[in-house]
Amino acid sequence: MKNNGLKIFYSIVTLLWLGIIFWSSAISDYSSVPGQADSQSDFLSSIVHLIMYAILCFLFIKLFMSYGLEKKKSIAYGFLAAIVYGLIDEFHQFFVPDREMHFGDWLLDAVGAFVVVCLYNVAGRIPLAFKPGDEGQCE
Repeated sequence: MKNNGLKIFYSIVTLLWLGIIFWSSAISDYSSVPGQADSQSDFLSSIVHLIMYAILCFLFIKLFMSYGLEKKKSIAYGFLAAIVYGLIDEFHQFFVPDREMHFGDWLLDAVGAFVVVCLYNVAGRIPLAFKPGDEGQCE
């Protein structure tokens, strides 16, 4: 039953996050705030892309793992799903007034997702002082 709860949880959270990304992309150009330097706005936009797609990749990985897919495949499919959604999202912006498709934005999406892949790989190589289930045992 625990696994079904995780499936439902990660399915809902991932769908909500996809919706948030879609909604934020559907807003007409909000990057041009009066009095704000363009370079500052571009920098903030870049950071937002990285963070949003890092979170999306993480959620996809957890979603695939909750359905029993092995960790390596979950990471690969999570990364692929995040970058494909980034491509779809950039295409979607083509149809939004005052928005444009930018290859650079998609690259930032991919970099954000790739950071999560790297973190998963690094975390998998860190030796733990104890293994889950070994509580109370000393080495």
